[in-house]
Amino acid sequence: MSDPRASRPAERPPQAAAASTDPFMPFEDALRARLPSREEVLREAKAQTARRRLRRRQGVAAACVALCAGLWAWNPVLKERTVVVAAGVPRAWTAHEGTVVALDSRSSLTMQLRLRSRDLYLNAGQAVLDVAANWRPLRVHVGDTVIRDIGTVFRVRRQGDAAQVAVLEGRVEVSGPSGRAELDAGQALDLGTLRPLPASVAGLERETAWREGRLRFDGTPLSEVLALLSHYRAAPVRWAGAPVAGPEPRLSGEYRIRDVESLIDSLPTILPLRIERRPDGAVLVSAR
Repeated sequence: MSDPRASRPAERPPQAAAASTDPFMPFEDALRARLPSREEVLREAKAQTARRRLRRRQGVAAACVALCAGLWAWNPVLKERTVVVAAGVPRAWTAHEGTVVALDSRSSLTMQLRLRSRDLYLNAGQAVLDVAANWRPLRVHVGDTVIRDIGTVFRVRRQGDAAQVAVLEGRVEVSGPSGRAELDAGQALDLGTLRPLPASVAGLERETAWREGRLRFDGTPLSEVLALLSHYRAAPVRWAGAPVAGPEPRLSGEYRIRDVESLIDSLPTILPLRIERRPDGAVLVSAR
């Protein structure tokens, strides 16, 4: 009797059978060898995220730089204040990081603290500025003319279309439609024409005594005295008599602005004058 196992084919090893049933395995192995591993994919994803974040930060930084440059060029107003002094006693205060501003009677001034400058606009009247040094330059605007401080004490006056600047200490630079000029202590300038005006330090100190609440007269003609008295009261003081025969009366002395009414009442005891007070507050002055 024959052995039935002798007629069966020989069994193949399991591995060889698997290899023969998957013909694409060599290609998968080759493809897997060319593709990055999971760890490499994760590293590349992290690197791309880091690069995107860096580009985003660089974009934000560039936008901030552009914004700051635009603001610097624009020089926006950070603070603004307008001060008006009616007829009466002048006013003084410290403003714009140490600069002392004295504003005369019947005067108006607008102050602007900007990003890179300090700008003052004289609307009417006169102001004296004792400028404190600061990294922001100080500029005073009178119409189309700009006065730039170079470490100074100076007066700016504006009456209608007429304006002038006078320097008590230091120097200023003036620029406007008529050109450019620099002034030293004791010099004055018409801002419309840039024409020099007669001035001296002593004369300017006397003319700006109102900063201390005083009026100083040194042989001042009566017409100028009356105009100055009118400046510090609501109603005018005016000449109402016939023209004075001979030289015009002159007044000397120092008086407090708060005592303007007393000074008016005392004029007949100082000069050959008579005064008449009207119900509306006006004062008429005539020769005695």
